[in-house]
Amino acid sequence: MMKRWLALLLGAALLAAAPAPAQGSGANALDALAAQYWQRELQNNYYLRTEIGKPIETIRAVTYANASDDAAFAQQMLNGLAAIDAAKLDHDRWLTYRTLQYLAGNDVAGKQYYWLAQQATPYAGGSQIEQIANIFTSFTFSNAGDAARYESLLHQYAAFVTSIGDLLEGQHERGIVLPNVESEASAAVFDGYAKLTRAGTLAPAQSRLTALSPSDARALRASATSIAGTEIAPAFDAVGAYLKGPYRVGAPAGVGLRQYPGGLDYYRYLIFASTTIHVEPETLHQTGMEQVAAINAKLDGIRRQLGFHGDLAAFKHFLATDPRFFVKTTSEFGDRLEVYVRRAAAAVPKYFLHTPTAPYGVEPLPKELAGSQTFGYYDPPTASKPYGHYLYNAWHPERTSDLGAGALICHELIPGHHFQIAAQQENTALPDVRHYDFSETGFVEGWGEYASQLCWDMGVYTTPYDKAGRLMQDLMVSTRLVVDTGMNAMGWSRERAIAFMRANLTISQAQIESETLRYSTDIPGQALAYKTGEMTMLQLRDHARKELGSKFDIRQFHAWILDSGAMTLDTLREHVDYEIAKAKGT
Repeated sequence: MMKRWLALLLGAALLAAAPAPAQGSGANALDALAAQYWQRELQNNYYLRTEIGKPIETIRAVTYANASDDAAFAQQMLNGLAAIDAAKLDHDRWLTYRTLQYLAGNDVAGKQYYWLAQQATPYAGGSQIEQIANIFTSFTFSNAGDAARYESLLHQYAAFVTSIGDLLEGQHERGIVLPNVESEASAAVFDGYAKLTRAGTLAPAQSRLTALSPSDARALRASATSIAGTEIAPAFDAVGAYLKGPYRVGAPAGVGLRQYPGGLDYYRYLIFASTTIHVEPETLHQTGMEQVAAINAKLDGIRRQLGFHGDLAAFKHFLATDPRFFVKTTSEFGDRLEVYVRRAAAAVPKYFLHTPTAPYGVEPLPKELAGSQTFGYYDPPTASKPYGHYLYNAWHPERTSDLGAGALICHELIPGHHFQIAAQQENTALPDVRHYDFSETGFVEGWGEYASQLCWDMGVYTTPYDKAGRLMQDLMVSTRLVVDTGMNAMGWSRERAIAFMRANLTISQAQIESETLRYSTDIPGQALAYKTGEMTMLQLRDHARKELGSKFDIRQFHAWILDSGAMTLDTLREHVDYEIAKAKGT
């Protein structure tokens, strides 16, 4: 599900204006800086404009010059924040202050680590291309001016794809080259979009052009077909061909960031950017090892409860292979997910004071994306699509287990991502810069995992197998702490990571291979956010319960977490302490 927050993280969606020096009181100065940052985002962040229903005029190319402009703006933003005494701000403005610090810091890092950030890989690159493709499929035509804007965006789309090729060439020159197994997967993304482009997906159907005159509609369809065939598809072809050919010269045999110049420093930055806490990779690695051992012990308890004859390894093999856990059709998996949606919804009033009004549900992932997405993702509401859906990947039902369907839906939909993301979108009391900010992955994915764990208390997992499914999901995110740090910071080979995951998980070999590439070559560090965020929120819940005793209300605690929007986990700790003090009346 890594969409706009990855673009923000890598500094790929901002303009080049510098903020004015802060004037007046700290509150006024902060409000001015927040407004400047928001206007910069609003002007050129196409995903944000789609989300709030504003017309899109710009698709920004990926260039070092743009990253430099972003960093210059962000540094002046940080300078403005440094002139403000944060201790004198009211609490809500203090939260905005911390958000701006985090966002601007990431934008500065976008220049520093520009050549190390991957933009062509299935997750990092594929998600950006998908977002851009959606601009055209959701485009609304009201007049001839919209037709001209559509044509302009098509030209910019071609330039964006070409800029990815330029980035790859620059990385190659600097010895930052993907291993062949990942460049093959990346090439498949570009080849796939070349085919979709040639299939006419960018030429608007006549039914979408009723606001245009017949001649204007014909001209637009002809122009779109021409641009797609002469600019966009060839751009995809060129990147795909480069990835399959000259790019592979000098490709490394191994994986992981530490093999590249400056790669280990970049990885340490990514740990903070994703988890939003300062922690060493060795510490996360050890935490992962401890969590894997503890979860395996719990799973072994379920094995004994069920009276299973065989050891834990045999029990896991049974969970991974028994036909009772596999669906026969894609739609059957969706039906299975809906069972858990209904269970969670029934328990929500006991655990939440309020919930988002946007409807939610499940849908199959578009089939053409099935090969590049291991599980699927949550698709949040937008102005043109005011509902949230979990898009599940079950296009190969014979390989799709429903053992963890309950844990999955609790993470991705309710009370997970939908409750957090849609609620934040609907919270108009938040300043704009926080209202639409979901870049703090430790919070966003941490809430998803916390919610999945919460469903244990909510009664969603009613059978030992439901509980085993949740434990297997927990085991999955805990193994990520081990193998992500292992491959990127500690010299683990991909083969060692695959063996570790195979020994502990029940997902397929194909999924393990895809996941290890995701951690080591695609979006390193991102997968660390899940368990880190969950553990932080569980610790904060225990802390609040201990501090408040009989005054503790789980519904109020969840409001503390969700009502102020996404934030770094370090900020969240201080925020919860602030709320505890208020609840105590101190």
